[in-house]
Amino acid sequence: MERLEGVLRWCPRRIARRGNYGAFLMDKLPLVKSLVEKLALNLNVPVSCKIRMFSELQDTINYARMLEDAGCSLLAVHGRTRDEKDGKKFRANWNVIKAVKNAVRIPVLANGNIRHMEDVHSCLEETEADGVLSAESLLENPALFAGFRTAEWILGSEKSSEDGKLDQADLLVEYLKLCEKYPVPWRMIRSHVHKMLGDWFRIHPHIREDLNAQSKLTFEFLYGMVNQLRELGVRIPLYAKDSRGERIFANGIGA
Repeated sequence: MERLEGVLRWCPRRIARRGNYGAFLMDKLPLVKSLVEKLALNLNVPVSCKIRMFSELQDTINYARMLEDAGCSLLAVHGRTRDEKDGKKFRANWNVIKAVKNAVRIPVLANGNIRHMEDVHSCLEETEADGVLSAESLLENPALFAGFRTAEWILGSEKSSEDGKLDQADLLVEYLKLCEKYPVPWRMIRSHVHKMLGDWFRIHPHIREDLNAQSKLTFEFLYGMVNQLRELGVRIPLYAKDSRGERIFANGIGA
């Protein structure tokens, strides 16, 4: 379980198993209930929870109702079980999310299968959820909710998708500028660089190896790395789908 300003998030990572927290607390529901009750009684902010589903639908519904009764004010439901870690291999079950939405009175957010804006609209329609979350796709493409999609997700819609005049390198530069203004740990920056430039690194793996060899990162090095990729002629555009004949651009970026 991860806690931040009244947020409880049940994650399935290996470190959570070792530490006896995260999604592995699904085996100890009385403890989960007591944690949420204590937070709801003692915090001055609403408590929200993010859960994964059980293999049995009724168990998931009971879980959600238990959290609501314990004081959870907003519930995010990841439509995969604890063991379904690979989002590209295991499709999230939106039917379970809809069932939870219909079973509780608090707002419900849907998580899983959100790769671009069409998925957002489809998910909201199918689950009747109050909102959606995205994790891995958003780390790779932070402009997802602005209407941009990576080449991987334009198959079948090429005629209505065009070069959005934006790519992950542009987003990375904007991200790095924000990190200079609002410092975060370098391990987080390193991780986000790998996420955003993964496709680029596959074309020029020696650039990735150079990044990995840096025991201590600097902004100067990272900006220089982006320039080096551009000088090598690497550009993998993000695409914008426009059914109205107008281009879609993220706020403050694009041309």
